[in-house]
Amino acid sequence: MAALLAHGLVPDGHGSLAMSIVALVGMIVPFIVLGVVCWVFWRSYKRDEEERRRTAEWRNAHSS
Repeated sequence: MAALLAHGLVPDGHGSLAMSIVALVGMIVPFIVLGVVCWVFWRSYKRDEEERRRTAEWRNAHSS
């Protein structure tokens, strides 16, 4: 953490690439996490939808 806060001590040109990479990763990782969370909820929705479809078939079945 101290290295990130001490970026003013580094001469110009040395460390700007590292700071850019850290900033880029900081912007990309939240989108990946959001994608994983959305995928988990989508799978849960599809599983519930399949369960509702199976119970709907039995609800409409003719009794003998």
